[in-house]
Amino acid sequence: MKQKLRYVITSLIVFALTLSINAQITLQNSEYNNLLTNYLNDSKIRYNFEDGDISDLYVNNQYDSESTGLTHVYLNQAYQGKRIYNAISSVAIKEGKVFYYGNRFKNNLNDKVNATSPIYTPQGAILKAAVEFELGVIQGLDLIEASGYHYTFTNSGISSQNIPVELVYVSVGNELKLAWDLKIYKFDNSNWWSIRVDAITGEIIEFDDMILTCKFEKVEEHLAHSQDGRASFDFFKEVNYQSSLMVDGSSYNVFPIPVESPNHGNRQIVNNPANPVASPFGWHDTDGNVGAEFTITRGNNVLAKEDTDGLNETGTIGFSPDGGEALNFDFSLDFSLSPIDYQEAAITNLFYMNNMMHDIWFNYGFNERSGNFQATNYTGFGFGNDFVVADGQDGSGLNNANFGTPPDGLNPRMQMFLWSTAGGAASQLNIINGSLAGTYSGVAAAFGEELSSSSSISGALQLVTDTDGDELDFCNELNNPSSLNNRIAIIRRGSCEFGFKVLAAENAGAIGAIVVNNVPDSPIVMGAGAVGNSVTIPSIMVSQTLGESIILALQNGENLNIEIFGPDTSSFVDSNFDNVIIAHEYGHGISNRLTGGPSAVNCLNNDEQMGEGWSDWFGLVMTMTSSDVPENGRGVGTFAISQPTTGQGIRPARYSTDFGVNPATYEDSNFLSQPHGIGFVWATALWDLTWAYIDKYGFDPDLYNGTGGNNRIMQLVIDGLKLQPCQPGFIDGRDALLAADLATTGGVDQCMIWEVFAARGLGFNAVQGSSLDRADQVEDFSLPPSDDPSLANCSSLSAEEFTNGSLRVYPNPTKTELQITSNDNFGEVFITLIDINGRIVYRSQGELFNTISINTSSLRPGLYILNIKGDTVEYNEKIIKN
Repeated sequence: MKQKLRYVITSLIVFALTLSINAQITLQNSEYNNLLTNYLNDSKIRYNFEDGDISDLYVNNQYDSESTGLTHVYLNQAYQGKRIYNAISSVAIKEGKVFYYGNRFKNNLNDKVNATSPIYTPQGAILKAAVEFELGVIQGLDLIEASGYHYTFTNSGISSQNIPVELVYVSVGNELKLAWDLKIYKFDNSNWWSIRVDAITGEIIEFDDMILTCKFEKVEEHLAHSQDGRASFDFFKEVNYQSSLMVDGSSYNVFPIPVESPNHGNRQIVNNPANPVASPFGWHDTDGNVGAEFTITRGNNVLAKEDTDGLNETGTIGFSPDGGEALNFDFSLDFSLSPIDYQEAAITNLFYMNNMMHDIWFNYGFNERSGNFQATNYTGFGFGNDFVVADGQDGSGLNNANFGTPPDGLNPRMQMFLWSTAGGAASQLNIINGSLAGTYSGVAAAFGEELSSSSSISGALQLVTDTDGDELDFCNELNNPSSLNNRIAIIRRGSCEFGFKVLAAENAGAIGAIVVNNVPDSPIVMGAGAVGNSVTIPSIMVSQTLGESIILALQNGENLNIEIFGPDTSSFVDSNFDNVIIAHEYGHGISNRLTGGPSAVNCLNNDEQMGEGWSDWFGLVMTMTSSDVPENGRGVGTFAISQPTTGQGIRPARYSTDFGVNPATYEDSNFLSQPHGIGFVWATALWDLTWAYIDKYGFDPDLYNGTGGNNRIMQLVIDGLKLQPCQPGFIDGRDALLAADLATTGGVDQCMIWEVFAARGLGFNAVQGSSLDRADQVEDFSLPPSDDPSLANCSSLSAEEFTNGSLRVYPNPTKTELQITSNDNFGEVFITLIDINGRIVYRSQGELFNTISINTSSLRPGLYILNIKGDTVEYNEKIIKN
């Protein structure tokens, strides 16, 4: 019989926050003061700096990177000792010189600052946040510690941790507003709020959630679980890894890397999988001495446990499988049973995958120096006490997963949920009274609060009309909206977005909503649309027959009271077996800790940030095999959403180098959903780059010590994350990767990187605009000029025109027409244009003399190869189509 055990996370919150504060030193007290001060003074004209803009700087973090030989310094701009929120520039130093600088400093500070002293107190800011975010009643608000402009208060009954507050400046338009920056981790751990409150007016300036949630962006009809490729669990082979320095004899029955899921390969026993560099004392150690401290799925890197009741406690109650003294985690798995019946196997896989992410990426530079996740930092660098708390089969949500990343020294949390099978999550609707009393089913929305089988809402149904068209579709201004207060709205499907109408109900005070289908078909999963992510109440869709019957009963004067329960999860899919999703979530922790330094984990809160893209890429590259074909593509989350291995997954298209499968380019980031659609475009370019590296250097299945193209791109991405500035956009990310290649190889792969990015619209003249604006990007497919110094160690890829004796090809780049001119008669030739996927998009045969014109107006912008072949000539040239 399973027993629920209570484990106390050993993070000392106040201590860790104090360490983080004390780690910030002024630039004047830094060893690189002279170098960086001189560099910034020399850069005044380039960045339009005034003396006061660069006179008050703090070093948030500093560490060395072995792969590049760079020293990374993360500078935070301040004004009169108060930090400017996210004004963090990334500096890389090599051989006593500034090698790379990513600017995020503001200019003309004196003209932009609105105040120097607060009117609102930090206590007042906490009270304001408690009211605005409905956090409950403040129960004592005691100051624990004060240091400069930093304060720490007790949790006050509204946070699961003590509340840190700092007086900062926040950039709003062309103004720098004095504000209180505070972090509140809700008691139910559903949100980890980072909030800026105006220190003069008390208004909420901005906020973001440090828990990154990965919901559906495109909801489609799910297929039944495919048996294609699913392993037989009666037989398995053992996998023996290179053991840790202290062989602990541990073994785990899991879906081992690179197996993506049960649909992709076999479950196997892996023995002693801990990497000797990353986890030298095994996965169950925490003190650096011989012998495991834990026999459960807990150790230095992760605590994996269940949270089926959705308690989300940081002091954590939850069951963890026990491998006994032998550390043998071999548990039965039968997918015909309810997920709770194979909980031990699921949590073991979750524990394994978290540890693999830790160990593999440690070897590429996400280590103790750069802010990784460990209870004990064996090297003494960085802050410990921040192992991952991974909740499996979390009962607080469905069709979802998330990862919350606090600063270095505080525990991140991963939550893995169950996913519904065909047709979405079937919620239960119980009409308590009236002519329709009984139990019915509906389908939960893909936005708003997600009810579980153990949670519900109840209340009276209320009809409210709007001012135009179908008076019950909530697509226009509501009549008498106050009547919805503390009631459940009944709404027709209508023609406006689901998120819009449910948000209108919530804004009027509704505690839930029922949407009535407008066609006889079965209810569908409602997508969020433009504003649905702002909805916090639960909503479901019911059939047209049921819904219209409810409306008629209400119109006839019946008072109906209902209760809505979450779905029965006994037949749901357990995402703890989807290794891509686990890697995706862990990847959020990597990108957040590396961008802007490990103490600044809100650097990926801007509109054009690519966090979801890196996370998709982490999942894909961890599960690559030598038999993969780049054109075929990969879907993300196919197992979780019950698709076959060939399914599209939860993104707009499969990740493929074939533009016919995935045509995404930089321009698409202007209108695809935020953040997942934007991330999809970035991951598309990264996936193309991955295959370009593999084409050049081959594939190596050894993810620790391999030398293949996949290993090289894994190193490049980690190095690039460290280089890019806070709040990056696509061009920042591209340039950081180019700089990383220069640092490690001297630029050997510059041309290849440019070629790949240019093909996806991130060419030399692409315009990022503001990284805070997701709709001002301008794509470009051109390559840098051949005399660009960065291309010195690779073959140039660009040319205004090509001249070879009497043969001339122009214009290049081209838009509507390409001219081939020859003064000599080369006789009969074959002319072909080939796209980057090897497909012939143009072919002709004829005599090459004088001028031949090729109409390129119908070709998609990108890179092409022109081939001319005859008895007396053979010529190839790269052509850019704009």
